[in-house]
Amino acid sequence: MNEFTPLKKKSDRLHNSLRASIQHFREGNDQLGWDNFQNSMEDLQNLLEFEQYFGDLNYDIPKITTDLQALYVCLQNKDIIGMTDVLEFTLFPLANQWVIERDGK
Repeated sequence: MNEFTPLKKKSDRLHNSLRASIQHFREGNDQLGWDNFQNSMEDLQNLLEFEQYFGDLNYDIPKITTDLQALYVCLQNKDIIGMTDVLEFTLFPLANQWVIERDGK
């Protein structure tokens, strides 16, 4: 069970950093929001790499690719509100789902 401790830490950090990023962006604290956003993207990358090798996250990879493309378009257009919406309504529920699934095992 100890081999999954890094996964637990990453999924918890992803969940918390996404929540903080959304909150800071909604409050107009763009620098803090950006810092948390960068942390969350690093953790998301690590979790997706874990999924690639172990297949334990139970998530449709093509779906997350679409979500990340929407996020990328917002970043290209410097659309902080759109980016925050993508984080709040697609990636945050995903992170929440992973935490629930992980705790249920």
